[in-house]
Amino acid sequence: MRIFKVPREPGAGGTIILSMVGGLILAHADWRGWLIGLIVAMVTFFTFDFAFDSYRAWNLKGMIAALGINGLAYILPAFYWFGSRIFEPSTDNPPFVPLTVVGILFALHFAFSRAKGWKHPVTYALGNLLPAVPALFAPAVSGRPFNDDVFAFWLLLAYYEAIGAAYVETRLAFRKFPKKYPLMAWLPIFGVLAYNPYLIIALIEPTVRLVKNLREENYVAKIEDIKALGWSVFRSVMLLYVLTLAVLYLT
Repeated sequence: MRIFKVPREPGAGGTIILSMVGGLILAHADWRGWLIGLIVAMVTFFTFDFAFDSYRAWNLKGMIAALGINGLAYILPAFYWFGSRIFEPSTDNPPFVPLTVVGILFALHFAFSRAKGWKHPVTYALGNLLPAVPALFAPAVSGRPFNDDVFAFWLLLAYYEAIGAAYVETRLAFRKFPKKYPLMAWLPIFGVLAYNPYLIIALIEPTVRLVKNLREENYVAKIEDIKALGWSVFRSVMLLYVLTLAVLYLT
């Protein structure tokens, strides 16, 4: 199994790069931070499939290799900027929040994958939270303090990635996943408006899409239709990405 390769899923690969870009913008990185951040994102981009396949097969050797490569890719730049401070268990430590979030996400995904199986819609949706993680590490690898804008950006992007995956599940003829579940799971994200009310701009299109889906009676089964549906969701994610980034940067 090759370690470095282009991800099978264009959406996952695109999210890895774009999440880091958004994180670097909101972290106000200088040119050195941008250079290091993009290199780190490319490491994650090219090792994503290897890490995912090793994890799914529970290949311990592969998992250790993937964790080692990506761990060093993120820890070394953070150590360069912040020194031994990165090992302190404090919210003032830039890598602390990202590492905590990653730990929680993997624990949730592991629990659901073992209890419900890899093909369960919830397991699939949880897996879609992971490609946006580089955004959380953008401040640490660019020498900037972690800030609330970065967290809000990651939360909206990752959350909608997961909801979008669940939305796709509701449209598949061979799944018949209840259409109300993605909408019900989406509604708590409106809590982010307490942080920045202008983020309502980014929430409009996804909400309309999920509400309209309640009355959608056409299911897809052909591979070309499934791909078209996937690209439709990716465009929706990118719209949310641009609007969220613009709101957080400008307000």
